Amino acid sequence: MLRSSARHYSIVTKDLPGNLSVLRVKVHAGSRYANKDGIAHLLSRFNFQNTNTKSALRLVRESELLGGCTKSTVDREYITLEARFLKENLPYYVNALSNVLYKTSFRPHELPESVIPAAKYDLAVADSNPIFQAEDLLYNISFRNGLGNPVLYDSVEKVSIDDLKEFSSKVYTKENIEIEGVGINEADLKKFVTESLFNSLPQGSNLASSAKSEIFTGKESRLRRIGESVASVGIPVASKDFGKFQALEAYLSSELFPLTDLLSEVKFTKYPDVGFLTFSVKNGDATVVSENIKKVVGELKKSQDISKATELAKLKLGTETSSPVDIKFDGVKDFKLDDKFNFAAVGDVSKLPFRDQL
Repeated sequence: MLRSSARHYSIVTKDLPGNLSVLRVKVHAGSRYANKDGIAHLLSRFNFQNTNTKSALRLVRESELLGGCTKSTVDREYITLEARFLKENLPYYVNALSNVLYKTSFRPHELPESVIPAAKYDLAVADSNPIFQAEDLLYNISFRNGLGNPVLYDSVEKVSIDDLKEFSSKVYTKENIEIEGVGINEADLKKFVTESLFNSLPQGSNLASSAKSEIFTGKESRLRRIGESVASVGIPVASKDFGKFQALEAYLSSELFPLTDLLSEVKFTKYPDVGFLTFSVKNGDATVVSENIKKVVGELKKSQDISKATELAKLKLGTETSSPVDIKFDGVKDFKLDDKFNFAAVGDVSKLPFRDQL
């Protein structure tokens, strides 16, 4: 893995054998940086719409002819533009992604006709997943604002085309983007990026450098809904403890943890200023969820030797292109769940436990 910088933006590459490449442009423009709820989601959906030089249809057709594909996604930290393609087509996709950031035309009719309908579809898909809803509740009670902002646009707060233009001008700057390449030579990527419209992006500030999250613990939230029930635990993590919780994620996800089969999802997400570990139990029967989450939490309140999961954690970390901080595993040994965790219940909440019953 190689890391370098070129005219303010960072470039990280991992050159692999084979003919396939992945190019990602990660913009610190996720929901935590939004000045209006859902604006990051709408801006992400505006990516790969019409630009000043190419129509959305032309971009799709050209990419299909080259055997590649593109997409734009949003999460709490990033808007990510991604392209997958054959190695020899790297120059085209560097230019295509830089063109999207620099020259998206933001035509007014695209917002109601294309962007908002697509955003509503994303929200409907997400809301059909009770684990997503539980995770959203956990972020909201753990961080409130910033990381607690809703990721997806729900139409509660109105966003105009002018709002989107203003937000894009704030976040689409040289200092605020990270460029990642997998299966790409670092020198080639740096050369093509320097020659592209990435070089024409305005100067700005790196929003991540000033990000600071206020953490709240010992909280809970509940959402009554039809369908499967979920009980989720969330633990905010200081950056100095990333190694410990990277190992804990590996431990809970493997056969090293005796109750791993009861867990539906384990996730440790790392941000520049804080981390967040969540684990969830899901079942169609809320009574089963209640029993299983009590077993898991009860087991974790006993001291667990997670040092045996460090090698597994290192292997998983090695598959990531980059990490927001340098993670060290020195001193990782035991973990015991204290009472500072947060709890979310979704589904048939009348049968799900309260936090103080765990």
